[in-house]
Amino acid sequence: MDSEIKEEIPVHDEYVLCGGAETCVLKCGPWTDLFNDQSASRPKLLIFIIPGNPGLPAFYVPFAKALYSSVNRRFPVWVISHAGHVLAPQDKKILTTSDDPNAQEIKDIYGLRGQIEHKITFLRTHVPKETKLVVIGHSVGSYISLQILKHAPELPLTFYYGAKDAWCPKEYYEDIKKDFPEGDIRLCEKKIPHAFILYSYQEMADMVADWLKDDLSKIETVTEENQD
Repeated sequence: MDSEIKEEIPVHDEYVLCGGAETCVLKCGPWTDLFNDQSASRPKLLIFIIPGNPGLPAFYVPFAKALYSSVNRRFPVWVISHAGHVLAPQDKKILTTSDDPNAQEIKDIYGLRGQIEHKITFLRTHVPKETKLVVIGHSVGSYISLQILKHAPELPLTFYYGAKDAWCPKEYYEDIKKDFPEGDIRLCEKKIPHAFILYSYQEMADMVADWLKDDLSKIETVTEENQD
């Protein structure tokens, strides 16, 4: 039954020119253009996933679908590729926007700093300022997310470390917990692997949805009041 529900969830793939680089964005849910949708039903919040390497959003589709389902399909879930990691198929149109600074291509866009600027540029040109954001980073995407959050220091953070993770050893969790004892820093007790998107995506989606439920409930309440 669960797999049938996942199949029904629409996933729209777009290819956009962002900072001078072809970029793939997978959008889970019915919303594709947040700027031009001025209806009352336009979502107030976007869940934005920044992947780890190799930066291919297709790996994250099962997790995105599971998370979209876990938040009752009320908020879109988007996954962005890293710049230069995905090329558009020949039959796909590459979209641009009037606000996209294509004439000012991001310097060293394929380096780490450029990849960070690439994500910031996308958010500025494709997500309205009034739209609330939940940013989810995986692996190197977590580092990119932290750099993005420097532009919005009021946002809360949750760190989730694997207990057995060769890419990010348990010592990293212990060090950051020591340096920031008041932070929301958690150690996985479920033996979920680093590559959770392959086998444990439903479990992770349920956990993330549970972490977000109070905040999402507040947004839903405000939305309903405004519609009334």
